[in-house]
Amino acid sequence: MFVRNCWYVAAWSHLLPAGAVIGRQILDEPIALYRTESGALVAMEDRCPHRLAPLSLGCVQGEHLQCRYHGLTFDTAGNCIDAPGTEKIPPRSTARTFPVAERDGWVWVWAGAPHLANEALIPRGFDLGDPRFTMRHGEIRYEADYQLVNDNLCDLSHLDFLHETTLGGATSGGWSVQPPRVTPLERGVHIERWLRDRPSSPGGNDLTDIWSCYDFSVPGILVMRTTFYPRGSADRCGLAAPPDDLVPLLRRVDQQAVTPTGENSCNYLFAAGFEGTTPSPKAMERMYKIVMDAFAEDRTMIEAQQRIWDLTPASRKKAFLPSDKAPHLFRKVVARLLDQELNAS
Repeated sequence: MFVRNCWYVAAWSHLLPAGAVIGRQILDEPIALYRTESGALVAMEDRCPHRLAPLSLGCVQGEHLQCRYHGLTFDTAGNCIDAPGTEKIPPRSTARTFPVAERDGWVWVWAGAPHLANEALIPRGFDLGDPRFTMRHGEIRYEADYQLVNDNLCDLSHLDFLHETTLGGATSGGWSVQPPRVTPLERGVHIERWLRDRPSSPGGNDLTDIWSCYDFSVPGILVMRTTFYPRGSADRCGLAAPPDDLVPLLRRVDQQAVTPTGENSCNYLFAAGFEGTTPSPKAMERMYKIVMDAFAEDRTMIEAQQRIWDLTPASRKKAFLPSDKAPHLFRKVVARLLDQELNAS
């Protein structure tokens, strides 16, 4: 089951210039996203009510979307305004539309009751178009339950093992030694930790202290800052959050979104880069390669984990480590929101 009264990331904004249409799937619903010639963004079910042809294979005509199979044309509210061969619009020819928003480089779709859509619930990220950030982005498909991907992102202790030579190696490890400080949020968790005496760049000798801080919000949105400070800063801060006047050496930023497409499948959209500095193309390429190699390791492990979960009775109890606190709390948030929706229906 999925939380439906929630904003889900459907696609990158730049994939939808004026006149473009693309197909996506959110939860168990195929969705056609299109941008009108005037720039309005529309999310419509990706099925023509005539013979269920994908509307994402259609074409934008001004402010309207036309089905490429038999030519039915729909306005931005999903109403059929033209049906070839008849002057009368036939019954049952309306396509469902969804609330849609655009923020921080992403297109967001509300999957639940339209009257409950509230853009204030969209977690804020880093806009790829903002000149303060230099970022690279990508997208990966998982054949796994989205909650397994969420568990992975809520518990970074696996960097020491699964990513020993990639992300973990780039920071000289230590993610599993000290469990992070985890604070519950209304719709997620806040996770923070210091890493002492870490290189400022992979393989470097200049040691720094790293402050890692991120929010993880429903349905699976990670917004992280990884900030490098002079060595000794962690102790001077008493392992608490660094003050605003503590000048950093470097700021890394990451924003990631997990969007379930079905019971055991999901899309994973991500961007990674730097804030307040313009790295060389070589440095960006090195960073992006490390990220992509690590994400390939995640995908291999999580899809293998899914196969074992499918063979294991749900009643079987699992071991619990201190680092499981954040994934556990986040699953409780999802369960609470699901209960609220079920009780309201």
